[in-house]
Amino acid sequence: MDECEKFLKRQPTWIRALLTDQYDSPELRARMARPGGFDIPAYCRALDEYEELLRRCPRHLREYRKQQAKRAKENALAFLPSVKLGRPPEDSLAQEAKELEGARLSQSKIARELNRRHPNRRDSKGNPSPLTAEAVRKMLARRRRPTPDKT
Repeated sequence: MDECEKFLKRQPTWIRALLTDQYDSPELRARMARPGGFDIPAYCRALDEYEELLRRCPRHLREYRKQQAKRAKENALAFLPSVKLGRPPEDSLAQEAKELEGARLSQSKIARELNRRHPNRRDSKGNPSPLTAEAVRKMLARRRRPTPDKT
């Protein structure tokens, strides 16, 4: 048993849980639920002393740094919206297609008109990507059906 392990063994259970990233510890939850249960000065003193000991123990320092990196990443991303998967919708193109459909053009004529208006359409790899009648049909169908409520 090295210095770091001895130090952790001497600490109260809730401080040990915080220092070793065991937030699901029942003792920690009980301590946090009590008014005034979290003794910030005691935790800060223990944290400072533990980090000082970690400098002399590379194995524990490596583990601690991994925990801190994971926690920092979780905290940094916690308030950011998640990125939607897939290709972003081409709403302006769909709106144009809908207007042309309102002018009673067939889907193949809509595709030709949109290709004439947007001759430089490219896919994600930079290859030319002209619209087809099938692509227009899917684009218009996607706009017609109601989006499901995800609440």
